[in-house]
Amino acid sequence: MAGCSTAPGHCSPIGLVISASLMSEPSAARLPPFHTLLKSREVEDPINLWVHRPLAYAFVALIFRTPVTPNQITVLATFTGLVAAGCWFVGTPTLMVAGGIILWTSAILDGADGILARAKQMHSQFGRALDGSMDMVVAIVSVSAAFFHLYLQQRNIWHLILAVPAIALTLPHIYLYDFYKESFLRMTRVGRGGEAEDLAFVKDWAAQLERDKAGFFYRFLVGNLLMAVVSSETALVRMLNPAASREGLVFNVTDQTAAIYHKHNCAPMQLWNAISLAPHTYIMSICGICDRLDIYLWIRLVVMNVIFVTVLIWQRIATRRTNAELGAAGLGPVAAG
Repeated sequence: MAGCSTAPGHCSPIGLVISASLMSEPSAARLPPFHTLLKSREVEDPINLWVHRPLAYAFVALIFRTPVTPNQITVLATFTGLVAAGCWFVGTPTLMVAGGIILWTSAILDGADGILARAKQMHSQFGRALDGSMDMVVAIVSVSAAFFHLYLQQRNIWHLILAVPAIALTLPHIYLYDFYKESFLRMTRVGRGGEAEDLAFVKDWAAQLERDKAGFFYRFLVGNLLMAVVSSETALVRMLNPAASREGLVFNVTDQTAAIYHKHNCAPMQLWNAISLAPHTYIMSICGICDRLDIYLWIRLVVMNVIFVTVLIWQRIATRRTNAELGAAGLGPVAAG
């Protein structure tokens, strides 16, 4: 686990080397230090924090002064992930290794778009919608390719049957990690908050795009893909931990409320990290490289779901304690409007 440290100066060896190499450059052209471009150390699993993010930062260092945009990196990451899935659909020994390496590369690029956006201060609602939606597309297509190859390789009907719950249960893991990650960022980063949108905002956004007759892809991205993701997150939270819902509430985030939220939610956040998109991707990549996707199937069905049930129970307790302490201090949320 990454731990619950909030020390801002911690960064990886790669990040330190690259940051140091840029110190002599003019400030207008300088890439910000690695640690300043992380959302929060506490919403990353260890491999993502110490391997993926530093490599993504190294990639951003190479393109920082080029016209390349964060959205273009998102498209590149998506294309790379789909190429990896294509390799696994074909499924020769060489392409299984290539597919695993390419999929892992896609995961690294998936972090580079956000780092570049924060470095160049090029945040956009469209970019966040594109990134979140494309993550789901790559996850679904790559998992489908993995289990298709597994069935063709071993011709075990049980692998095909068990692939259905494995795929179906992967999405709640990723959705709920994303929800609690966003809640953690909103409630612990005083003056900064989170980055994702709630369901009411996405509905208004989609309606506005329709009124403005925005491009088809933009309307489809927000009104269909992003709407499906956020609606699913919202429905899952209402069903499994309704006390954690953010819908229709306004939170006054102060140093005191941040400390209360951090105290109760930091530890379960570490466990949510274990079933996020990053472990899903690199575990599947390793199993694909070794052509042992049957191991990945059992990890997804057994290990990840044991973690999932454990963290759901832990999170309900954490949410109840958080709300009780905030309420006792008169610092709880109020209804919007």
